[in-house]
Amino acid sequence: MSMFNISMGKLQRQLYKGEYTIFEYAPMFESDFIQISKRGEVMDVHNRGRMVTVGIVCTSPSLKVPDIMLLARPAASREEYATCGCATQGKGHKSTQTLELTRLLPLKFVKISIHNGEKQQLRLKLATGRSFYLQLCPPSDAREDLFVYWEDLVYLLKPPVEAYSGTQAIPVIDTTDVPVFEEEDESPAVSLCRDSKR
Repeated sequence: MSMFNISMGKLQRQLYKGEYTIFEYAPMFESDFIQISKRGEVMDVHNRGRMVTVGIVCTSPSLKVPDIMLLARPAASREEYATCGCATQGKGHKSTQTLELTRLLPLKFVKISIHNGEKQQLRLKLATGRSFYLQLCPPSDAREDLFVYWEDLVYLLKPPVEAYSGTQAIPVIDTTDVPVFEEEDESPAVSLCRDSKR
């Protein structure tokens, strides 16, 4: 699992300080993403993306594949906490903000797939059936293509039946709610104000 051998990210550095002891020494692969719609559009009225740091963690050395997904967002004022201009500018970002850990999801309840490889977009499908779409927002000083590691991870996490045949694995039913993501609004009405508590 070469993706766990790259440099320590900001979420891992923060967890290393010991607030969550289970993750203090756990190998982690993480990247920053912005949330997009299924069509690949940034999901914000102001054309700035909602920043989400996704960390994939292996909590035990005896496991052959990672078992936990962590979701975090920049801890700042509500107006500032979730913006990233990389989707519209085509550039990476560099951030030193403190992160707020918002979700811990067992990977057995999340299916990660490639939504659009060219645009470096992932699809996260929860066991509840809800899907969320993310676009990689690599740091401006990235020396390698991080999305290649995400593609490797997607293949690694596929259930054996799905990886070797055309048969789909049956998802486990769960009632996990992930308000760190904003759902796409299917209604024709457009609101210029978003509820910041979502």
